[in-house]
Amino acid sequence: METPELPDGIRELPIVAGQLALDFANTVDDPLGPEPHDHIASYHDLLWWSLRMSLLTEGEADRLLRVAAPRRAAAVVRRAHSLREAINRAAGSVADGQELAGWPELRRFVSPAIERMELKPGRVLQPSWKADELDSMLWPVAHSAYALLTGAQNVRIKRCAGCPWLFLDQTKNGSRRWCSMEICGTNEKVRLYVSRRAARRGQR
Repeated sequence: METPELPDGIRELPIVAGQLALDFANTVDDPLGPEPHDHIASYHDLLWWSLRMSLLTEGEADRLLRVAAPRRAAAVVRRAHSLREAINRAAGSVADGQELAGWPELRRFVSPAIERMELKPGRVLQPSWKADELDSMLWPVAHSAYALLTGAQNVRIKRCAGCPWLFLDQTKNGSRRWCSMEICGTNEKVRLYVSRRAARRGQR
C-alpha cells in the first residue's frame, strides 16, 4: 500500500521500529528535546497514523471521522496516549534489562483487543478487527504489544543509542544500535568527527 500524501498540518514521521507496537510507542519526535512533537495529538492525527500503518482503510477512516463527536474523540486520544505510555514502559523495561513495568496498564488494552479479535482464514490464521468503534485502531496495537512481549522476539527489543525510541533488532548478530542510521547514526558520526577534529587541534 502506498503512503498517502500528507494532509495539511501533519508532519512526516519516520517508521523505523520494525514492529507495530514499537512504532506506536515512537510517535513523539524528540521526546526529551526542547521541542517534542506528538504525532497523535488529535483524533485526526491518530486516524492518519492508522491509515499509514494500514490499520484502517480510507473509507473506514473517513467514516470514523464523520461520527467522531469532539468529546468522544478527545477521550480516544487520551486512551491512545495511555496505551503509548504503557507500551513504552513495558517494552522499555525489557530493552533496558529491567523488571517488566507497565503490564497492569497495558493489560487494560490487551483484554478488549482479544475479546474483539477475529481470525482471518488462510494458510496461517491472522487476527483482524472490525473498524466499528472510534478506538478500534488501538486493538491491533495492543495485541501487537502483547504478542511481542510474550514471544521469542522480546529479546530483540532495543532502545536507540542516540534517543529514547525503541526498535526490534532484526539483524543476524544483534548489532543494531540506532533507531535509524540516517537520523541518530548520522548525528553520532558527526559528533565523533567534531570531537576527533577538536582533539587533533589540541595536540598541535
